[in-house]
Amino acid sequence: MARILGRGLEVLKEFIRKCRAAGGVPMIRTGYGGVQFTNKVVVACWGKGKEVPGGTILDIPPSMIAEFKRKVGEWKEIVA
Repeated sequence: MARILGRGLEVLKEFIRKCRAAGGVPMIRTGYGGVQFTNKVVVACWGKGKEVPGGTILDIPPSMIAEFKRKVGEWKEIVA
């Protein structure tokens, strides 16, 4: 079973902040294995995964997920 990090945009923002503070690059996945998520994302901290473990964040608005799919470096706008 996947690790659940929490629910909502505030949890996503906190994950991004922790990853950046550790020196990693936040990655937000809006789908996996050909399945597109409708209300969650899977996050990882590239380069610092041991310090900031990734997982699933639930209750992300579908409009935000659609926006994430269209952009590269989307995490920069989330915490701005």
